[in-house]
Amino acid sequence: MLGLAALCALVAGHFSRLTAAEKWPEERKLGPFLCHADFSLDGQKKLLGEIESLQQDIAAILGTQEPRENIHLFLFEKPATYEAYLKRYFPRVPARRALYIKGRGPGMVFAHQGTDFEIDVRHESTHALLHASFETVPLWLDEGIAEYFEVPRGKRASENPHLATIRALLRQGASPRLEALEGISDLKDMGRDEYRDAWAWVHFMIHGPRDAHADLITYLKDCQDGGEPEKLSARLRRRVPDLERRMAEHFKP
Repeated sequence: MLGLAALCALVAGHFSRLTAAEKWPEERKLGPFLCHADFSLDGQKKLLGEIESLQQDIAAILGTQEPRENIHLFLFEKPATYEAYLKRYFPRVPARRALYIKGRGPGMVFAHQGTDFEIDVRHESTHALLHASFETVPLWLDEGIAEYFEVPRGKRASENPHLATIRALLRQGASPRLEALEGISDLKDMGRDEYRDAWAWVHFMIHGPRDAHADLITYLKDCQDGGEPEKLSARLRRRVPDLERRMAEHFKP
């Protein structure tokens, strides 16, 4: 996810050219997403169906409301075309395999076909949906939720690649510290371990104790209303005694 304040004017200035002046071979509406592709989407029916239903999935699990605006999804067949497009319109954006960009206008997701294409599209589209619904979402939670929804619906609970590594970590007696994640404010500080830990806490709150799930929904509602809600760590420790032990029990095979 990339949401740089310095790009706001750039995004606003180029948005009309991104959506109106360019002619796309494929354009489809997928729920809140307006999809633009430079290749035939006939072979992507499964992925398109997942993206179309993603908003309903997130709303059902997290209690979110309808997005406040549409989201533009730009799909490219070749990496070189994707890179040239971003370099043309967003020359200051760091090179990444897929991107979510939000300025003053609607959110935009960019991805190209290749390794992990479907994962990238689901991940960045989740970011876009969250930021179309909430005033603000803490970085770690934003990434943890995107990691959770980046796999297909039937695999979210028990087949995410993070599951094996978090179980191994917990068997060693270590436990991901929620407070450490809450202290991260720069995406550069989100490494592989931080993404794994953020996913683990989101999984725990969705599939673990009911009180934890309730705290997550209440916290997100507070985010939706704006302001600075009480941190999730404080809420969870108050509602779920012995939090680290409950986390370890949750992930036992």
